[in-house]
Amino acid sequence: MREIRPAIVDIDRYLEEAARAHQQHEADRWRHELRPRAIRTFAGRAATLTWSRALLKLVVEELYPDDLFTELVGNLDRVPARQWPRVLAIAVALRRSWRRDGLARVARRLHVSLATRKERTAPRHQSASRRSRPSQTRFSGSPRPCQGSPLRFDPAKRGSRP
Repeated sequence: MREIRPAIVDIDRYLEEAARAHQQHEADRWRHELRPRAIRTFAGRAATLTWSRALLKLVVEELYPDDLFTELVGNLDRVPARQWPRVLAIAVALRRSWRRDGLARVARRLHVSLATRKERTAPRHQSASRRSRPSQTRFSGSPRPCQGSPLRFDPAKRGSRP
């Protein structure tokens, strides 16, 4: 009995390796031979495709939105077609928003303001003072304030002269 047992283990290992090799061969064949042909066929037949709820759901599903998506959008079956761009923008924003700069980039590319109501109504000189780099308001990269003004008199900084 002791001699039969190692032979069975060797056969099991051989069968597992053969199954893995077959799966790898089929995966390589799919990627290099079959997939390009299948995708070309799909692309040709999808030429007349229009926006549909099925396409919307598929794209949203591919972006893997979290629970916040459902909270913001609700049930996709009830979203009217005119809101589909907004839905996709939210899904993309959620996907890219794990870092603050990711959300800022999406908002900038889609021309969506992230400014709060308070920031939008603040006077221009206040919002400029909150910038992280003082050189953003001037052409010069120097951190020193501008030297003088063309009129040598700035009424905003001093009392008005008669």
